[in-house]
Amino acid sequence: MKYAVLLLAVMFVGCGGGESSTDETFSTESKSSNDGGYETFTYIGETMQVAKEDFPNEMNWYNAMSACQNLGNGWRLPSIDELKAMYEQLHTKGKGNFRTNVWYWSSSEDDASIAWYFYFGDGKANYKYYYKYNTKQVRAVRTLP
Repeated sequence: MKYAVLLLAVMFVGCGGGESSTDETFSTESKSSNDGGYETFTYIGETMQVAKEDFPNEMNWYNAMSACQNLGNGWRLPSIDELKAMYEQLHTKGKGNFRTNVWYWSSSEDDASIAWYFYFGDGKANYKYYYKYNTKQVRAVRTLP
């Protein structure tokens, strides 16, 4: 019996049973926005959490998809509609630490070589699609339970 408990403990730790990350930028602990923590928004009735910062460098779509997924704990590249909700609910209210006048990649694809991206402008939003090998800004999101 004690071996079964020990085995379960090892499996829990080995599988990342905790919810916190060592990277403070993308820590998975919920914090209020008053202490420099995460912002949240709603999309189709679900609460979404936004990483505190963009990735440091622009990247192509393929690297953006991988970088967000590699954060683990449910982080991913947002869809074009989620980016629109982030723009409307956060950026236009000065929340979320987004850059202004930059394009953000979305996970939404037009075809095998083209994906959608969204413009976080000063007072206006726009979205377009372009070749995935081009570089754009990247911000990770995840759905909260």
